[in-house]
Amino acid sequence: MLGIGMLFACYSTDVLALPFNADMVNNQIKTGQVMRPRPEGVVARGTLRGTINGEFPLHLEKKEDTANFVNPKKGDSNSIESGRRLFQVNCSPCHGNIEKTPYEPGVAARFNGAPDLRADTYKSRTDGSIYGTIHFGGLALMPAYGWKLSPAEHWDLVNYVRLAQGVK
Repeated sequence: MLGIGMLFACYSTDVLALPFNADMVNNQIKTGQVMRPRPEGVVARGTLRGTINGEFPLHLEKKEDTANFVNPKKGDSNSIESGRRLFQVNCSPCHGNIEKTPYEPGVAARFNGAPDLRADTYKSRTDGSIYGTIHFGGLALMPAYGWKLSPAEHWDLVNYVRLAQGVK
């Protein structure tokens, strides 16, 4: 009988919950955004202004800054495998399998996005241009990955895409 009394006591108490915050509805963050804006004049750790080996800026302002970058990483098997893994995790859901013939597009094909990277338009782009697209995002649906991937990982992706294109 004591057990039934305890059970009844548990069900008869009020349940308290945290109040609903109106900001939860109106201020949803998007992929790649952070919860709070960066304070004015602050540079994130790992993106200090300067250069890599005197060539590449560590802090990029716009996509056009990358157009003339020259790929410093050799397209060796380690770089290609790293790029393949990164592509499968970050890019293939939208771009599909770029190694398969015929091309199998990803989910974004339903929304007229994520083109076949083996097309001549993309083969003619510079390595720096591909780097910039990875870093800053594409024209329509592609998000920016500059916040997520290191410069070395950007170049691994470039090397993998070039291999799939048959350029390297």
